[in-house]
Amino acid sequence: MGPSCKAPIIPHMKNRVEQLDGLRGIFAVLVIAHHHNAFKESILYNNFFVINASLFVDFFFVLSGFVIAFNYVDRIHNAGDFLTFLKKRFIRLYPLLFYTEVVFVLANLLGEHSPMKNVGGLGFSYYFYTSFDTLTFMGSSTVFGAWISNNYPSWSISAEMISYVVFGLVVLILSRFKYAAFAIIGLASAIFIYSRGEYLLAYDYGYIRGLLCFVLGIFTQRLLSRKTFQLSAFEIPFLFLMVLAMYLVHHWELNLWKLVFPFIFSIGVIVFASSTGIVTQVLNSKPFQYLGKISYSIYLNHAIVLIFVNIVLFRYLKSPENEVMFGISLISSIVLTILYSHVTYEFVEKRVGKFLRDNWG
Repeated sequence: MGPSCKAPIIPHMKNRVEQLDGLRGIFAVLVIAHHHNAFKESILYNNFFVINASLFVDFFFVLSGFVIAFNYVDRIHNAGDFLTFLKKRFIRLYPLLFYTEVVFVLANLLGEHSPMKNVGGLGFSYYFYTSFDTLTFMGSSTVFGAWISNNYPSWSISAEMISYVVFGLVVLILSRFKYAAFAIIGLASAIFIYSRGEYLLAYDYGYIRGLLCFVLGIFTQRLLSRKTFQLSAFEIPFLFLMVLAMYLVHHWELNLWKLVFPFIFSIGVIVFASSTGIVTQVLNSKPFQYLGKISYSIYLNHAIVLIFVNIVLFRYLKSPENEVMFGISLISSIVLTILYSHVTYEFVEKRVGKFLRDNWG
């Protein structure tokens, strides 16, 4: 069954749910606040919500599984379909991944002997190995070592690509049993995370965390393809549940209980994909839709902007380290990231992507 057959099931859905794009844009901005952690005692960082905003990366994985399943779960029938699927995913991810990695390495190399220097004594070999790890989509695995990426959020792009490969292979090879296979993959991922005693896996086994969330997104899509809901009344209760869960895992230091968040985000996808309420209307507004559209650029650009802003404000201009300046730093970082991401969306994501689609036969 193709996407056009499923469209009537979910309100506003063509090949995506617009309100979920808006939510993704907001969460991408909140990840900026989480990584604005140079001054960890600042109230702008040292609170349960911002400290745990890294969990919104799991929403990205769940939403990705949902969207990919919606568009491809019944469309990969042979090796050609599989390779076409991977080519499209590669073209979507790689131009910006490559660009941001090059920018990060150049910024570090140029800063080695200047007041703009951020970290010391890493050397060329470090940049080579970490870049190789990132640009081969292995940054969330230990295949080439558990390197911390130069552009540290990029580990999740590795997890994303690995999820695509696993998804495509399962649909291709195990077509009749694909949902059983996905269930086994999800269960095995949860067991592995539990055995490690750590939920927030990233540079070593982050792809396992990504697979768990991605699989839940697949089953979320399956549910919504079979049942129609009207859940507008649950918009605010869901947001309250999400924030309450963030508070509880933080307050009680419930590390492994963070395993519940992929399921919470799956519920969130169901709620907002089945809603026409006030929150959905806000998320469908142009500003939030645009944030969603450039959210990939926001996510991969924000680390370099954060570093640049803090170096300029606190090292170069020697601004006082107080809450007012921390606030200025955060707001400046968010605004500059959005402006910069507009540029990279237009010239890297769209134009380079179009070039590759037009010339990669």
